[in-house]
Amino acid sequence: MQNVLRSGNFLCANEKVFRNSVCLELGSGTGVVGLALGKLGARRVILTDYPKEEILTLLRENVEKNHLESKCEVRGLDWQSAEGIAAVVDSLVELDFLIASDVFYDVCTFHPLVTTIAAFFDKFPKLRFYFGYAERDDNWSIEDLLAVNNLQACLIHSREDSGSTVQIGVIYRDRMTGSIFCGIEGGATESHLVFVNTAGQTIGNSSTGGTNYNLDGIEKTANNVAAWIRDAAKKSDIQLPLKGLGLGLSGAEGARDNARFVEYLKTHHGDIAEHVFLTSDSVATVAAAFENGGVVLISGTGSSCRVLLNDGRVFGVGGWGHVIGDGGSAFWIAIRAIRLIFDEDDGMETPHESTALIRELMLQHFKIEDKVDILEHLYNKFQKSHIASFTKVLAEHPKDPAIHRLLFDAGEILGRQFVVAASHLPSESRGEVNLVVVGSVFKSWEVLKEGFARAIQGSWIPRVHLYRPPKSKAFGAAALVAIKCDVSLPHPKNAEHFETLEFY
Repeated sequence: MQNVLRSGNFLCANEKVFRNSVCLELGSGTGVVGLALGKLGARRVILTDYPKEEILTLLRENVEKNHLESKCEVRGLDWQSAEGIAAVVDSLVELDFLIASDVFYDVCTFHPLVTTIAAFFDKFPKLRFYFGYAERDDNWSIEDLLAVNNLQACLIHSREDSGSTVQIGVIYRDRMTGSIFCGIEGGATESHLVFVNTAGQTIGNSSTGGTNYNLDGIEKTANNVAAWIRDAAKKSDIQLPLKGLGLGLSGAEGARDNARFVEYLKTHHGDIAEHVFLTSDSVATVAAAFENGGVVLISGTGSSCRVLLNDGRVFGVGGWGHVIGDGGSAFWIAIRAIRLIFDEDDGMETPHESTALIRELMLQHFKIEDKVDILEHLYNKFQKSHIASFTKVLAEHPKDPAIHRLLFDAGEILGRQFVVAASHLPSESRGEVNLVVVGSVFKSWEVLKEGFARAIQGSWIPRVHLYRPPKSKAFGAAALVAIKCDVSLPHPKNAEHFETLEFY
């Protein structure tokens, strides 16, 4: 029973994969798994079992009770009858999936069952056979039988239930898989993936919601990513497992949690990819922008700087959140502006420039009548993004002396982050430093540039080439996992160069 439940859970978690598909269940029994497929949106489900009338009658009754007559049909199938197998296979015009729960229950059935499975693959080589299996004897194996029939099995996940081991696996035709890489650019609210071949060509893409494991947890995020990849691969006619899966996810900064994410994905979704590599979205941005490494400087709501070396190593500065840092970010600029008003009124500081416009804009933006009312937004109703949004209003008035100073100081802090991060570059890369800038704060680049250049002057950096971020950061994640597989993908070089700063 646990086997059936695990199979059902897998189907429900991947309902998009099976939607509008043609499926055939082997050894249906009462038909629970096949009926679940019908309920989940499969276009056609063939439920098969030994051609004994009482077995088939029970199956038909269960189809009727679930009102699935328009989708589900019942067929007799004897795994030891070559004629019976051929009759069922020949009657099918299309077939996307074979499904079974606990059909590998007796070693005596292994040979006829694998022969039956192979007959379906001979006609439909892109078929996928998902099966649930309760381990009874760890000496049992179908590996040799699969190899003889040019088939390969992959364990998706294994779990202990009531003292027994229940596994979900997949069987596929070995020659149908190739060296395809998938790269994922994962944000907090929106994520994108691309499938790339060894020629560097994009052969499929897809989008979904957020994939930040800090928000949804490691297990839920990994499960969602796996289901998304299965669905996207099906739509792009790509056979799993992939050669490599690279993920550049927002918030994936910690080595320990990243390792836990990768291990969970491998253990519970082993059918997805042979190799898995996880890094932050900022590192994937560098890999997408530059073929041989470089630096990314991010300044949006928060700020951080990362350098990617051509050997795959990553070093960083910042990115620790607004409580510790986020220097030069939109939040930092907004808080500096608000603090300026309070310090001036308290007599703690006498600004060199008038703060009248900042004060007026603050009252308007937060819809308050007195500066003290801002405390409600900073404490009781605190939202980091809401406070940071004040910077957009300030940036519309760059000629105001006080606002100009705030943006200058932000640029200087960002420049200092860049100098420290870039110091990790090898000597051969120090003459021409490539930098991609990301985030809304860089819309005020002309003012930021003054402070940014001030921070670099006198350092070891002679020249900086600045780029806007590439349209697809997902390619960078694919390129990084390809490197782990000793494959070098041709680089599209799609980052847009917009300025070069020279210092000596």
